[in-house]
Amino acid sequence: MSFVLPVPDAHVGRKRGVAIAWRILGLVMVASMLAALAYGIFDFIRFERAMGPLPPAEGAALEPARRQAAQRWAVVQPALVARLKQSRELELGGVWMMRTGRVCGVVNGKTSFGGFTGMTQFYTQGDAPVFPYDDKGRFRETWRLCDRDRWAVIRQGSDETGFCATKFGQTRCRVVRRQATTMPR
Repeated sequence: MSFVLPVPDAHVGRKRGVAIAWRILGLVMVASMLAALAYGIFDFIRFERAMGPLPPAEGAALEPARRQAAQRWAVVQPALVARLKQSRELELGGVWMMRTGRVCGVVNGKTSFGGFTGMTQFYTQGDAPVFPYDDKGRFRETWRLCDRDRWAVIRQGSDETGFCATKFGQTRCRVVRRQATTMPR
């Protein structure tokens, strides 16, 4: 006669422990990825808020900034006139100088055929004016820096671009406002 004694399987408890450990590890990994994503979003928002406009020159820095801006404009304005090949006075919108000495602004430029393009953004690279069609890839990026840093105002004016922003365009363009109307029933 033989007896068969039931012997408990030694691996059953261990398999269950390994499965639980893998589940815990998976949950920890998912939680850490979500935390990293949340931190990335938080850091991006914090960075974008910090990238707001820089304050203009004021107090003791205002007068030296104005003098430096006037000196820079005395050099940049003839280069701008020469570049645009205009015999008459430039029609300018807002023009300012950044902390770095770069001059930025809006001007009514001429095409190669002699017609006017409307108000166009420009900035200087050294003393030479750069327009959107000159530096297509980096213009927008540099203009964003220009728009953010208005250290010393050279000329007050609008930053609007296009035909309607010009003096002549303002006589021809109309602002159309939509009024709420009720539909008859």
